[in-house]
Amino acid sequence: MHVVVNAAMSVDGKLSSRRREQIAISGPDDFDRVDQLRADSDAVMVGVGTILADDPSLTVDDADRRAARAERGDPENPARVIADSRIRTPPDATVLDGRAQTYLLVSEAAPPDFIEEMEDAGAYVIAAGQDRVD
Repeated sequence: MHVVVNAAMSVDGKLSSRRREQIAISGPDDFDRVDQLRADSDAVMVGVGTILADDPSLTVDDADRRAARAERGDPENPARVIADSRIRTPPDATVLDGRAQTYLLVSEAAPPDFIEEMEDAGAYVIAAGQDRVD
């Protein structure tokens, strides 16, 4: 298995402002690099905090890269994996838009109505830990 960790932060190690607001710390070249990284990946994983803060799509933006994935027999977009121990993924989150398979990792304590709501929204819900995602 080959795992790549991608993180962006400011020189002083920050990811957001003091008020926890998103700040621009990447530019066009980095966005293109990340899009290529997604195009080369089987899955993209984030925590629910990223979903709540940014509502990302986690999909490949470039049409040529999506076409290249399809030509090699892969889905146009990598799978999306969200770790959500505290059951906070909104049912209208962009990662549930059907553009890629979405796997929602929850604890075994997740309420059945939440699981049903997420499955109805298109996610594959997987219990991955007793009280929190392990």
